Amino acid sequence: MAIFSDLSSNFQLIDYSPTHGQLLIRCLKNKQRDYNIDIIFKGVLHILIPVVFNGIEIAAAEINEDNGYLVANYGFKISGDYRIFSITDTKSKIYYLNAMCFGVYHNKLDSLETSIGRYDMDSLGENILWYAD
Repeated sequence: MAIFSDLSSNFQLIDYSPTHGQLLIRCLKNKQRDYNIDIIFKGVLHILIPVVFNGIEIAAAEINEDNGYLVANYGFKISGDYRIFSITDTKSKIYYLNAMCFGVYHNKLDSLETSIGRYDMDSLGENILWYAD
């Protein structure tokens, strides 16, 4: 079941900070809306994703025979606070990311201005969703 879905927009990987374990995927503001859609993953351990997504749907992945190789071959962690997120695009291609949690924000930052590594949560914009289950 999808936690977040926006299949009508294009997203791209904008920033990654290995020292803070944070990753930013953004859909830039456009003529239809005056804000970015930022998806910020925190506690990132492993990334198996492209840099551009045509539509995006994020779900907590169940470990099964189709994706069990992530733990065995790539060292994905599913203990403690870590979970595996599946990211699916409009072509039904599935990618995986190993992290603790993620949030979705609407903000008016410049196109290449990052929203990761900030300690002032108000500067991230309007919080739309926070998932840490």
